[in-house]
Amino acid sequence: MVANFSNIPFKLKFKKFRKRSTFSTQPELSFNQSIGPNTVILKATSPGRLDASNLEAARKVLRRKLKKTGKVDSHVFPFVSITKKPLAVRMGKGKGAVEAWIFPIRPGRVIFEIKNIPLALGAEALNMAKKKLPIASKVVINNPII
Repeated sequence: MVANFSNIPFKLKFKKFRKRSTFSTQPELSFNQSIGPNTVILKATSPGRLDASNLEAARKVLRRKLKKTGKVDSHVFPFVSITKKPLAVRMGKGKGAVEAWIFPIRPGRVIFEIKNIPLALGAEALNMAKKKLPIASKVVINNPII
């Protein structure tokens, strides 16, 4: 897996975001991804925000469970900045500093995908990883033989 969630995005037009429809709770309709045979995916079933620390914890659990086998793909990356002003600072004087990077998630979005692994092991690894995420999600096994 090449995604490192501890790094901040470097190709952004604006570093600080405004809250807008990115944080919508509508289902993910435009994300039609073809999932290949013999893959196991983790799909979101509720809206929310995935923080970089949440994604990194889930990635570590997957790597620990799968050891060096299989291929783990991450379909999310935190690109929205969350700002916060320091404590005991009066109102005004501009927007606060960037506190965290998040990924706004909608229901139906694929979070992780595991390929080239026994399906039972992949499902068990994703069940362990979904406990690290603050949103409800489900494991989907795509096996054409069943």
